[in-house]
Amino acid sequence: MCLVIDMNVIPVVFDPSSKNHDIYKPVLEWVIKGKGKMVCGGSKYWEELSRLKKFLSYFNELNKAGKVVKVDDNLVDEKMRDLMNLCADKDFDDPHIAALLIVSGCKVLCSEDERSYDYMREKKWFASSKKFPKIIKKTSSKKTAANILSERYIADCCMPCLKLKKKQAELLMP
Repeated sequence: MCLVIDMNVIPVVFDPSSKNHDIYKPVLEWVIKGKGKMVCGGSKYWEELSRLKKFLSYFNELNKAGKVVKVDDNLVDEKMRDLMNLCADKDFDDPHIAALLIVSGCKVLCSEDERSYDYMREKKWFASSKKFPKIIKKTSSKKTAANILSERYIADCCMPCLKLKKKQAELLMP
């Protein structure tokens, strides 16, 4: 499974000392110890990630380990502009996340931005309800999260999905 991790949860996912880390620890473990990958792309996503300076070197290590999938920034930016033209709603403040999900075909979003959830299920933007991303959030039950963190939600852009060697995974665990 690959997933888009919204900036509002990156600190919670990747920092074991953060409040609520235990809720998102399965996401971290799926990326590091499992077949999961983090999907990134678009100018806005990179801009937001660059502000999380504490996590940049860790992100680079994930990238070197093959746990990051970079989607064409131009395609994501273009789709983001299209979505912004389609929806002028002031609550729609994450068009870059929706664009990244659409362009990549990624099937999972990890986010605490409740205002965005309805937009991530907008019928006009996704080919069908089967294409809507699953959302992992702090209110997701352990059973729901375990169901989502599975191979059936691996998008084509994340193939092949291989586990890291045990020693490499241990070095990447914060």
